[in-house]
Amino acid sequence: MPLDTRGGIVRTQASTAALCLFVGAVAVACADAGDTADVRPAETRSAGQLLNEADRTMKALTSVTIVTHVSSTGGGVRYSSRVTTDLENRCTLKATWSQGARMEQIRIGETDYIHPNDAYLELWGRPTVPAMRHKPWLKSPASAAKGADNLVDCAWRYSSLAEGKATKRDLTELDGKPVIPVQLADDMVEGGLYTFYVAAEGKPYLLRIDYQEPHHRTIREFSGFNNRFDIHPPAAADVLDLSSLPSDAT
Repeated sequence: MPLDTRGGIVRTQASTAALCLFVGAVAVACADAGDTADVRPAETRSAGQLLNEADRTMKALTSVTIVTHVSSTGGGVRYSSRVTTDLENRCTLKATWSQGARMEQIRIGETDYIHPNDAYLELWGRPTVPAMRHKPWLKSPASAAKGADNLVDCAWRYSSLAEGKATKRDLTELDGKPVIPVQLADDMVEGGLYTFYVAAEGKPYLLRIDYQEPHHRTIREFSGFNNRFDIHPPAAADVLDLSSLPSDAT
């Protein structure tokens, strides 16, 4: 039975001037913003110009941390995750689900190291064997990842976006930082609405995306822009290499 990640991996559609992030099966979809930086105050720019500036800034990142929370409209948080990535081939993930599943992932190049709890192993997308519960970490080729595993891809992918009209809101604050919210209706989901929070001072980073639809709310927060980080594999003694298991292991 696959993990319920309707919130963990949320479809993102937006206008040709907007950004959407998809983590885990996650990607950011953005418009082509051109090459000329806009030096006008953020408050004087249009919604489309703000999103284009955020697009360019986010595309230029060398690392970022993304925290995601998905909740049901009438209930609590269903999925939470924290990803730190170099946007190429090194990243870490910590994720929890409302069913009690928890998982950590380290991806280094073509190798995944997965630290699951029992609830995750009961729900993930591959066969399990008792030996997998005897080591804290499982080693697996990144190419073996299945959708139901909910492992992240460190790279940031871009794709075309649906048409739509963005609306700029008044200058406000987010965690003490001045931001300009830009809203965009989801033309694929009735009642779906994106709010993009673009930094109003300094570089126009995208600091947060809120997505509200009739049944779920997704909040993604971005930080650690271009921070250096070290990623190391777990100690060999704590790792079970799944490729070492016989194909008929039980």
